[in-house]
Amino acid sequence: MRRAIKSHTPEGFIALDNSALIYPPTEAAFSTNTFRLSVDLGVEVNTEILRQAAHELLDRCPYAKVRLRTGFFWHYLSPNEAEIPIWEEGSYPAGRFDFKGNNHYLLKIIHGPRRIAIECFHALTDGSGALAYFKLLLARYCALASIGDGTFADGLCYTSRPEETEFSDPFQELYDRTIRPFPSVSRAYHRKGEGGRSEAVKVIRAQVAVGEIKRRAKARSLTIGEYLSAVYLMSLQELQAQEGKEGRRRRPIRLSVPVNLRRIFARETMRNFTLFVLVSIDPALGWYSFDEIAGQVRLQMAQAVEQKQLLSQIRRNVGGERSAALRFAPTILKNPLFKLLSDTLGDQQYSGVISNLGLVSFPAALSPLVEAMDFHLSPGLVNPVSIAVVGYHDSLAINFTSYEDYDTALERLFCTFLVEDGIAVSVASNRGV
Repeated sequence: MRRAIKSHTPEGFIALDNSALIYPPTEAAFSTNTFRLSVDLGVEVNTEILRQAAHELLDRCPYAKVRLRTGFFWHYLSPNEAEIPIWEEGSYPAGRFDFKGNNHYLLKIIHGPRRIAIECFHALTDGSGALAYFKLLLARYCALASIGDGTFADGLCYTSRPEETEFSDPFQELYDRTIRPFPSVSRAYHRKGEGGRSEAVKVIRAQVAVGEIKRRAKARSLTIGEYLSAVYLMSLQELQAQEGKEGRRRRPIRLSVPVNLRRIFARETMRNFTLFVLVSIDPALGWYSFDEIAGQVRLQMAQAVEQKQLLSQIRRNVGGERSAALRFAPTILKNPLFKLLSDTLGDQQYSGVISNLGLVSFPAALSPLVEAMDFHLSPGLVNPVSIAVVGYHDSLAINFTSYEDYDTALERLFCTFLVEDGIAVSVASNRGV
């Protein structure tokens, strides 16, 4: 018998976790709040086997077997008993969700001739949570397709019942009203692209060898994620300089970097449990060399992931949710307020997003079949280019997703820096598809 979904709301209703609250009211054409994970295999994908695996995935993970509803006071989730559809892959990833066409699921299962992918609406979970779903989906597909034991060593156990922690919202557990709330910051630099924008998500995929980039990062005492963040800041600094702004007219350049809190706070939830930390430089103080940027990134990341700093962010976020003014305001009034909060405490505060899922280790039965893995973020209206990174085998996939129709200046600067720093880069794109 499947365990019921745990919730602090009346039976049959599931409260959104604290991070998820912002996503339904801000979902729009250029703010889809979605992301994608995919693997390319060396064998043809059997659609019917994938359909069965997807069905069994939801039985093991009932917290994903939900739909989004709009209540008088809040958006919320409720159980979804419909079949989950299987979609054929299109040309552009991480687009706007067709909730009705997807039988109202917040998880979308996609296949190509040799590709298995999932796309997720962020109100359901974050990248690490979705990766756990994806690993379980691949494991079930391997078992049903007689490929072999595709169980991931760090993945969910299909034969186990869901753990209590999988349903939890750790933000509520960690909230402490006595902590000083995290302060807001000033408006950041935003790149104005050239040549127009459209809703189709354009991708430039840069692939590099893990060993090469690790060596270049280590030479500066950086992790791979910190190294890539420094390259991103360097590229944005160059773009702002090209716009001709000088001195105090130059705005701070900040990156929003998602941090998986599961290890930091020893919580294994399958819901959203990520905070976005900011790393920055201020070109109004003068030009930063790459080594100077690297030093700032290393220092700021170390400070940002300290528990006290993160608990201060949680205090601010959950405190807002618990305020009487917000709790008892009807949804029709909350929606524009959340949009305002998303702008002032989100998009306007940073110049770009870079998310790194780390290295994914595949089980022995599946590993020889995996030819590529990818991670894509949906871009935004204010920051129309995002970067998503994932490692597999000895390769690192760096995916630039963009609403810009023609402007690829950022991507060119980023990849050029890698090449000039001694890292070989191979590039592919869906532009012009």
